[in-house]
Amino acid sequence: MNLSPHIHLIDKSFSKQKAASYKLYLQISKTDIKITILDTDSNTFIGLSVYLLNDVFTFHGLTEPLTEFIKKNPFLQIQYQSINIAYVNDRATILPNAVFNKSELATYHQFNFLPLNEDVFFYDGFTNLAAQNIFAVPDYLINPFSEVNNKRICHFSTSLIEASLLYAKSTNALSLVDVHVLPNSFQILIIKNQQLELYNSFDYQTSEDFIYYLLFVLEQQKIDNKQASIRLLGEVEKNSTIYNLLYTYINEVTIVPKRALMKDSPLKLSYVFDDINAAFYYSLFQQYLCE
Repeated sequence: MNLSPHIHLIDKSFSKQKAASYKLYLQISKTDIKITILDTDSNTFIGLSVYLLNDVFTFHGLTEPLTEFIKKNPFLQIQYQSINIAYVNDRATILPNAVFNKSELATYHQFNFLPLNEDVFFYDGFTNLAAQNIFAVPDYLINPFSEVNNKRICHFSTSLIEASLLYAKSTNALSLVDVHVLPNSFQILIIKNQQLELYNSFDYQTSEDFIYYLLFVLEQQKIDNKQASIRLLGEVEKNSTIYNLLYTYINEVTIVPKRALMKDSPLKLSYVFDDINAAFYYSLFQQYLCE
């Protein structure tokens, strides 16, 4: 693995001596590893590093580069106030608090997924939803972090759901369709009456796959695509193929701009983000909502 970052931004205020007041957020997927650092004294994100994984096609194939990354990346050799590790996969299921028992995670997970020998089970609580997000991560992606202190494991969908619920409440939206885009997958969140109606994740290879799955979900939810309004989040740009296809089929398509990224958050971005579209890394910057 090439340990050179695709993007590397760091505020001049960053200091290893201040690490006790920093929180590190790490997001891991088959396509990349992303890091951001939050200075809790100023409530400011002060850094971003993105490492592309061009030759990883399976989660098992991620094991070696992830292990090397943890051992050699300079930002992971520092003792932070906390390290929040979010995994990107589709093996998560939501269960109401009323029937949740933390000793039954494996059983709940099997409602939607076939069991795998390497599964390690976790759960995230929600602040704005009376439910738990139960998810599995392969042990070979957990073990490399065995010597990392002050860590917390979460699923990246937890913060996406929290962020959509917060946005619906802050705007008094009775209905909301959010679509979060990653290079090979997308997540759709539907909020009705300020409650989560649906969360699902789909892998896609082409933009035609993307629009097919999205229109299928809207049809199943009885949402008329010619009257629907969609917020696009994450790694998508105006005039991209995906955007243009959506604009053909959907009544209103809005890409969340950089200026709105921290709209419902007490946090802010350092000056180092002035020259990039930080909204591209939407899920990473919402990860604080997992805590």
